[in-house]
Amino acid sequence: MAVTGGRISSRRNNRAKTKLYKVATTWNPDNIFVGRGATKHLSAVATNAAGLQPRNGGFHLDPPIYYPPTLPIQGTFRENGSPSYPFYRPPPPTLVRRIPTGQHAPAFASESAAVAEAEVEPEVDPEPEVTEPVPTVKLSNKIHILGFDPEARFIAHALAGVPNLPPVQMLTHHVVSLKKWGEEGRAITVYDLEKNTISSRSVPCPEYIGRQHRRRWIHPSILDNIIVSTTSGAVLPSLAALRQKIDRRTTICLLQPGLGLMELLNEKIFDDPATRPNYVICHSSHKYTRHSSFKYSLRHLPGKLLLHAVPRGGDADLDQKMSEALGSQHTQHIMKLLSAADDLSAVSLPWHVLLRQKLPDMIFGSLADTISVILGCRYDQIRSSRYTMEFWYGLLHETMHIVASLPELREHPDMLDFFTRESFPKKLKRKLERQGSEYSKWISMVRKGQMPPIQFFNGYFIRRAQELGLDHSQNTLVLNLAKARHAGRLRELQMGLPLGLQPYMMDSDKIGGGQDELDPLLDVEIDP
Repeated sequence: MAVTGGRISSRRNNRAKTKLYKVATTWNPDNIFVGRGATKHLSAVATNAAGLQPRNGGFHLDPPIYYPPTLPIQGTFRENGSPSYPFYRPPPPTLVRRIPTGQHAPAFASESAAVAEAEVEPEVDPEPEVTEPVPTVKLSNKIHILGFDPEARFIAHALAGVPNLPPVQMLTHHVVSLKKWGEEGRAITVYDLEKNTISSRSVPCPEYIGRQHRRRWIHPSILDNIIVSTTSGAVLPSLAALRQKIDRRTTICLLQPGLGLMELLNEKIFDDPATRPNYVICHSSHKYTRHSSFKYSLRHLPGKLLLHAVPRGGDADLDQKMSEALGSQHTQHIMKLLSAADDLSAVSLPWHVLLRQKLPDMIFGSLADTISVILGCRYDQIRSSRYTMEFWYGLLHETMHIVASLPELREHPDMLDFFTRESFPKKLKRKLERQGSEYSKWISMVRKGQMPPIQFFNGYFIRRAQELGLDHSQNTLVLNLAKARHAGRLRELQMGLPLGLQPYMMDSDKIGGGQDELDPLLDVEIDP
């Protein structure tokens, strides 16, 4: 009986081992805890663990959500995309955590020991932090320039000299630009201040996108890179007309004299964070003057083009880091294209450094140009009037208090010290004196019925003061007075008084009143 019992015991052990290995050779596709590199034995063990339920639909990898379509997809996919990711290449598979292989049961283990081992949930290594893979963006080198002012023409001329760059396409609001293109040799010619020719480069004929454009503008499908350099009043209607060709793949470079245009565009046109474009804020120190009456010729004093890529915010589809990483590919690309043009001398700067370069001109414009428009006078008439200068100092004191409270500057004391030192107001006063008997360009704009960019000078300081809870009564006052002058001039134009023949404020007022003939200094043609 002992021998027989031994045989029976041995036979039972063999049956237990046979049953165990039968279970271990089964692959269960519903196991969510085992990666592709795990052993079949571990797959079976993890599947039979207590409390686990198989997933419906079997084992699959859930790819991260990237850029969803922002507009209806028409035709073929662009940028090397796919139906799942129409804007970008499909990302690599998401990494899945692994479980270390367990030890096999020994041959002499009993059946109950094998079952107990199978019921024990294996130890899981701490899951490493996995960074979402950033999809590769196929970028376009095609650039469109919205506007036809001297800055826009010079940028088109500079980019025309970059090898292997597609021809830059200018978008204009006036048909006269198209007519003059053929008459002036289909090229932009740049001269120095001594009227010596620097260079002449061919450019494509501008495309007309004004109100008289009846035919639908159908090409291209998406505007990848847009440089905006035009009057402030033309920016919103122009970009609103191109809205269907602008999405999160588009990068817009705002080459404007003030600040606050980006916030206005997001409020009025691109109100959806998931579909709004990427932005680059620019500041140019290049100087230009007219060269006779030619539209495609200008005189140029070299300077620098300062650039700052605005970080993209998160939205419902992407988190902050992924959104910034994808947006950075677009903004860095257009800054690289601009840097390739040696004539532009483009430089990328952090925001507080760009603000240091941009604010002095904004502060001076919010004082001298705004007061000049309100009074319709020359710069030297501001300096010579005691009452006007008292108003100047009151407006300056309020503006400097707002500037000194900006968080961007307070984080960098060296930048803040430039504006708070006693010499800064004296610099503004000396700059006013150097203008002599010149008139502000804003007066020329008002005389033609155009609103000057005061909204992006005094209006910017008002908005920042509201954010910080500061007083802005002086800036609000001059903003309203300038708008009143513009509205009064519009009424004169609608009444058929193009030069303001009826008295308005005072006889020396250059916006309205006592003007019975064209002024060669003020009534020059304003570039759009």
